Amino acid sequence: MKFLFSLVTLVFLTGSCNSQKQAATNSKASDAEPIAQKQMMTDKQKAIGQNYDVAVIYEARSRGFAKYAYISEAKIKLSNDRGLQNMQEYKCDKSDWEEIEQLLNSIERKTFQTLKAPTDKRLYDGAAHATLSIKQGDVVYMTPSFDDGFPPKEIEKLVNKVLAIAEKVKKQ
Repeated sequence: MKFLFSLVTLVFLTGSCNSQKQAATNSKASDAEPIAQKQMMTDKQKAIGQNYDVAVIYEARSRGFAKYAYISEAKIKLSNDRGLQNMQEYKCDKSDWEEIEQLLNSIERKTFQTLKAPTDKRLYDGAAHATLSIKQGDVVYMTPSFDDGFPPKEIEKLVNKVLAIAEKVKKQ
């Protein structure tokens, strides 16, 4: 009886392991399909142009303070609400966007994560934590946090332009 029970268990476990191997093989094949689709999408985006769906996002936050500015070719979104519930939307001026594009082209996006903040006031609540992000298609390049009002030299012109556009649009 023990022998029969052991034999049935062995057959059952062997069959179970084989089905798991087949499932893993099928899973790897199905994982390769989305990668190929993403590669095709990337090639398609390259064919359309480098500036496919580009936006610049500036965020600054501290206790009791929040500033959010999203600027794309078509629109500008601004908010002083921490949860981004109250968002004002404006149309982006073509000349402002062209200036931002020129500044974006002068910046190496891949070095964003290695930028160093010139001051550290945010570490003791002397300034709000700020970040700058560039969204290009579904890829986002984001800087480490820096003090609001004191961006790294490499992105200083871009940050100042984004903030100037935000102030200009608010006054309209």
